[in-house]
Amino acid sequence: MERVENREICSKCGGKCCKKSGCDYSTKDFDDLSVNAIYQKLEEGNISIVALLNFNRLPNGRLACSPFLYLRARNIGRDIVDLLSFKKQCSMLKEDGCTYSVEDRPSGGINLIPSDNGPCRPAINPFDIVKEWESYQKPLGRLVKRFTGMSVDKKLREDVTNLFVDILKGDFKDISPIEIEDVKGMVPLLVQSFPNEAREADKKFKSEMKLYVKK
Repeated sequence: MERVENREICSKCGGKCCKKSGCDYSTKDFDDLSVNAIYQKLEEGNISIVALLNFNRLPNGRLACSPFLYLRARNIGRDIVDLLSFKKQCSMLKEDGCTYSVEDRPSGGINLIPSDNGPCRPAINPFDIVKEWESYQKPLGRLVKRFTGMSVDKKLREDVTNLFVDILKGDFKDISPIEIEDVKGMVPLLVQSFPNEAREADKKFKSEMKLYVKK
């Protein structure tokens, strides 16, 4: 992928795409993709294991959700394992732009072509970058376990519950309007796929509200 940038256009924009979320990594962005090498990269604090959620209707009518793991530049205030949450500003975005040089920038960021007359457009389908992680699902799953002590399924369910609670609280601080709309559009699918987590979030929210009222 050709690595070009237009600092003038990006400076005028202020990095709207970077304020929505960090960009996605391609497997080609790493010289070593062994479990230990990725572990060390994650420990540096600039990358998270995240998930793309695939929803499928089963023969019994139930909606199932399966996560597809990949790596993304870490968002401000998010953890090493961040399977599902409101995306926030990329931690690499500073007042003078991205802290990465164009040579070191993730492929997802390089894929965006700056435009003076409208939103930036991707040079290739962003999913073509993410899907390169298909053969690394088991190693990434082992890393989720290593960092959290939980399976991918258990960690995802925890993240789903926390996301539901954030939505119920209206906790949208530092979240871009575009991201809020994206997540709200996914909520009906999440509720169908994770009914127990939706009920747990509701109970947790009501319990926290009672404590708040008592104070």
